[in-house]
Amino acid sequence: MANKSGRYAVICVALAICMLSAACGQTGSGRETESYDRSLTVNISADGERKEVSPLVYGQFIEHIEDCIYDGIWSEKILDRKFYYKVGESGLSPWTSSGNVVSDDSVTYSGGYSVVIGAGGCISQDDLALENKGYTGYFYCATPSGCTVRITLRNGASVSVAEVQVPANGGEFQKSEYTLSSSSTTISSGEYTLEVLDGEGRFDSLSMMPEDNYMGMRIDTLEKLKELNSPIYRWPGGNFVSGYDWWDGVGDRDRRPSRRNLNYMGLESDFANEEAMIASDMVKLHQLGFYGGIEPNDFGLHEFMAMCDYLGAEALMVVNAGLGSAEEAAALVEYCNGSASTEYGAMRAANGHSEPYAIRYWGVGNEMQGDWQLGHIPLTLYTARHNAFVAAMKEKDSSIRIIACGDNASNWSDGMFAACGDNMDFIDEHMYAVQDNTDVFSHINNMRTNLEYRIKNHRDLQAKYPQYADVRIAFNEYAYENATNPSRLKDGMGIAVFLNTVLDNADVFEMCCYSSTVNATQGCITTEADGAVMQGAGYVLTMYRKWMQEYNVVSAVRYAADIQLDVCATVSADGKTVAVAVVNPSEYDVLLDCALFENASHIERHTLTGDYYDSYNSTSREEMYMEEKDDLANAVAPAMSVSVFVVNRG
Repeated sequence: MANKSGRYAVICVALAICMLSAACGQTGSGRETESYDRSLTVNISADGERKEVSPLVYGQFIEHIEDCIYDGIWSEKILDRKFYYKVGESGLSPWTSSGNVVSDDSVTYSGGYSVVIGAGGCISQDDLALENKGYTGYFYCATPSGCTVRITLRNGASVSVAEVQVPANGGEFQKSEYTLSSSSTTISSGEYTLEVLDGEGRFDSLSMMPEDNYMGMRIDTLEKLKELNSPIYRWPGGNFVSGYDWWDGVGDRDRRPSRRNLNYMGLESDFANEEAMIASDMVKLHQLGFYGGIEPNDFGLHEFMAMCDYLGAEALMVVNAGLGSAEEAAALVEYCNGSASTEYGAMRAANGHSEPYAIRYWGVGNEMQGDWQLGHIPLTLYTARHNAFVAAMKEKDSSIRIIACGDNASNWSDGMFAACGDNMDFIDEHMYAVQDNTDVFSHINNMRTNLEYRIKNHRDLQAKYPQYADVRIAFNEYAYENATNPSRLKDGMGIAVFLNTVLDNADVFEMCCYSSTVNATQGCITTEADGAVMQGAGYVLTMYRKWMQEYNVVSAVRYAADIQLDVCATVSADGKTVAVAVVNPSEYDVLLDCALFENASHIERHTLTGDYYDSYNSTSREEMYMEEKDDLANAVAPAMSVSVFVVNRG
């Protein structure tokens, strides 16, 4: 791990003359001239052959895994608010209880347990990370004779109390709302308590969210997602989708059932008995976090589409081709895209969205080549499943574009081309590059070589099946594997090299979706209780999305073993603007010796850099940051950086 601020100490004497001459090279021009340590020749054919770049290559992937959705995008503070487990169930429930409290599943609002609380009884939940802000909440209560409920929120020395009178309602569930506030100036472990002062009530579907949420979503996360400006989001998975029933995620949010996250918690049939399953649940919940194991279905189809609408992004919907059926997939297409006169389109309208969502891109299954996938079957059988799914889905909407499961590192994609070529518009590929935390060049090259291997294999398949040569890649999961830390500066460099390689092979790609957007698997954005921050991959994708142009053109850089620049060039449709992305993983500031820059009327530079290769950000510190330079006289790629140079050719 190198400290950028100290790198000049060992080379300053040797480079003094070089730096002096560089600094004086444009004296009197009125434009900023930057000093440099080394120079490399770059050739850019801005007026040569062009490849059109799909804007969807800057896409994102969100999945119900770890804290990507819950605690990441979704703002709910209460765990197990629908009581999937009995209150106080050791090792499983996040709730504790005292006094007159009984969990009961004979009458519920959400389908799990409900909690019957008599006078003097209370339930509580601690370890809530609370900010200095207001909170809005509600609960459903069925009470034959009425009850008085007190809600208390403690956060350090701050205590906020709300009392709610729930009138007799004949034992039918009734929604009651309340407001609370946390005045603590520091994030601390808060405690939520619901107690019944008199009477008796049956409670279900509790909620408490920050008052500044947007339709249940964290506004701080959404604002960072706006900066990211992804053109498309893939959802709901990922491995998660192969055990997901989309019906669980529509309709009244408070009546949607909590379910086991089957991919991560296992099927009930996997266990010899209930005791064995509970023992496994205890271990898994500890490893995954509560919402890594139990899916509350609060963030479902309508919430996802509301997020896309807020962000101005397109949706890529993935259907369950694991444990799901072709009929269920077809129903989902009709629900999303059918008119209100159709059976499922009418249900969508009744659930609050009268107009069709008109989703264009549909993924059939996820990583179905893998024996880790729920519902996995051999390729010879799966191709028939895929074709049946597509036939059923296109019967509901013939205009949808189909993304098939692929894996061209094995024989899977070959088999899909051979048997399903007429029933796919694109083929999905996934890749997680090996981390090398001992050598930054190797770390970055692992991303490049892995992707180049996949591109070659795909081109070979296009040549083998010329009738399907227009089937392009939807590279809908990529990142570094086995990551236990946020996306660092050097990870962002690797993602930039991935994008450079994609752009240089733009004729092969329809879209790419980084895995994942928030928190999990080195998210572009990470969240804490007091805010959301951009990380390495997020900065890079934001830069490329904003500054890279519509067409890729040929570029080349002279190789230097101790620098290893990676360069990619794009040009606007009118040819007046050229954007050049440069990854400089070395510890040298490098001058780009190129006619394009020498003849430019205006050069600006947008740079991600940081204090260390392993730099990452948090709400309390900034180790990575953007540098903006305008009206430059020369083009210098700073050490340890990813830059996009925007060149105006007049």
